[in-house]
Amino acid sequence: MTAARKSGSRDIEESVKFAAAGIRLAGGTFTPADEAAARRVASGTRTQEGEVAALRRELGY
Repeated sequence: MTAARKSGSRDIEESVKFAAAGIRLAGGTFTPADEAAARRVASGTRTQEGEVAALRRELGY
């Protein structure tokens, strides 16, 4: 687990755009839920592990 860091809104926007580009480049769809999750992780509100765990719960795993 990595420590959350404080970021400026520009850093967060760049991170969200980078995540969206990676998903689209791989042939996936970047949904509003994906964008919200990327923002939570980029801003330090949640960890990557927390977002993955939430997705797994949502999918019933």
